[in-house]
Amino acid sequence: MQEEYEVFLLTKPPSNPRSELCLKLVTRSGNARIYLAGDGVYHLLSGILELPGYTVYACQEDLKARAINVREKVIIPENFYSVLVEDMMEHCKRAYTF
Repeated sequence: MQEEYEVFLLTKPPSNPRSELCLKLVTRSGNARIYLAGDGVYHLLSGILELPGYTVYACQEDLKARAINVREKVIIPENFYSVLVEDMMEHCKRAYTF
């Protein structure tokens, strides 16, 4: 059986209350994958990569549009949404969108 994760799609910036709720749920999960898109990629500048227990993916186009050049500890797939959908279909125990 394949390993299952809780998948989080985060599109809100760090100062948004929805982001805070998302990160609380991620911390409780223990086995999560976070996909950052839109303004969610700003979390890469606010210490999200320091929290343990999950893998972070970021949308390359959104990083480029916001001039964010973080490459360590984050996975930047060539086709972000394809990877997200595949993960949700194949490995997802629960999915959350913020």
